[in-house]
Amino acid sequence: MSPKVAKVEAQTDSGAAPRLPYARIMDTALALVRHGQTDWNLAGRLQGRTDIELNETGREQARAAGRALMGEGWDLVLASPLSRAQETAALIAAELGVDTGAPVAHAVERGFGPLEGRVMIEVTEREAAALAGQAESRELVLQRMLLALTELIQANPGRRMLVVSHGAAMRITRDALAGTRAERGVENGEVIPVSLARLAELVQDHDLADAR
Repeated sequence: MSPKVAKVEAQTDSGAAPRLPYARIMDTALALVRHGQTDWNLAGRLQGRTDIELNETGREQARAAGRALMGEGWDLVLASPLSRAQETAALIAAELGVDTGAPVAHAVERGFGPLEGRVMIEVTEREAAALAGQAESRELVLQRMLLALTELIQANPGRRMLVVSHGAAMRITRDALAGTRAERGVENGEVIPVSLARLAELVQDHDLADAR
């Protein structure tokens, strides 16, 4: 199965981002990639922090994402600590012939508490609402994702990085970057470019500049 890969038209930001003190901003680029499919994805089962490995379709999606990203100058692939993200990163890096890095702890999936492992079409709206308070909040997810991405670009000036993350965490981040909440989710293998200038704005808006 071929993943839906959003083509990255602009890999760098020409606008200044003075609140992010890193060098060579013109050469630095960042994009998020969702991990490949797992058996739980296929079954509609909520994964959250539960560590589920890729299935064969997911491995091919990861390879296909890597092939689709060839020729765009990516030189480092990082990932959430969960095995499905780590394996996706390794497969993409192998296609691109580039390095992988240490796990990015804050790029992990949103925690869903007692809803993890449940087939969502079997969960009633009433039950979901009752358990929603035990899930990690959208704001906390966004804050840690913003901090993780900011720290990566500060630590890797001039590098063009792919960060393999997860559906809910990426959707929250995507919507914040776009300034609007989209109805659609994020597909396995999908690539979302990150505007460095917009990232700097969000860091300031959420008062995260001194949280590092």
